[in-house]
Amino acid sequence: MPDPRVVKLARLLVEYSTRIQKGDRVAIEAQPPAEPLVRAIYEQVLLAGGHPYVFFSPQWVEELVIKHGNDEQIARAPALRKEAYERFESRIRIYAQSNTRNLSGANLERESMLKKAVGEIVRIQMDRGAKGEFRWLTTLFPTEAYAQDADMSLAEFEDFVYQACHVDEGTPDPTAFWQGVKQSQQHIVDALRGHDRMVVRGPNCDLTLSIKGRLFLNAFGDHNMPDGEV
Repeated sequence: MPDPRVVKLARLLVEYSTRIQKGDRVAIEAQPPAEPLVRAIYEQVLLAGGHPYVFFSPQWVEELVIKHGNDEQIARAPALRKEAYERFESRIRIYAQSNTRNLSGANLERESMLKKAVGEIVRIQMDRGAKGEFRWLTTLFPTEAYAQDADMSLAEFEDFVYQACHVDEGTPDPTAFWQGVKQSQQHIVDALRGHDRMVVRGPNCDLTLSIKGRLFLNAFGDHNMPDGEV
């Protein structure tokens, strides 16, 4: 039986964050450990009338490209992902690493080349997203590797993640919660808009910085989950 929190999160991502509608093409990008969430999202996209496409990417893909690929192979942006970013209406990306240090011994120059190639796809994402043509969302699925990095058991880390996303038993209506975050944070955005300087003071902080001409955005679960920042 699937974890009800996973199902609740999938529904939140599809109905609230990416607002999938009938006919929308949705790229679901994930690493294999996230299969339970991928399955739940796939189902929710179907129920919404969309067309889900799964892109699984094992961690060894990057390792092998960096180790054995020539310069042309490393510098080429993944064609299928690029096509999806250029044409689809939405994408949901799920980080679910089984080893957070798998590239520790990689050649840094070649790794930089690979990141530059992927950056081409990210630019498409940001450009189409800013125009309202592409609804993108990034989230995380709890794994043993992430739990170890956090000095937690897997069960503890799962609780931490799902509570942060507000899809646990303590939040009966996650959508209403994140809509409330949007409303509360808008007061901060409005207060900062049009000012030239910000001063932050606390017990161990005395910081003054320029905010002249800056644009402040309200982040409330539409691009990242969990979220809640300006």
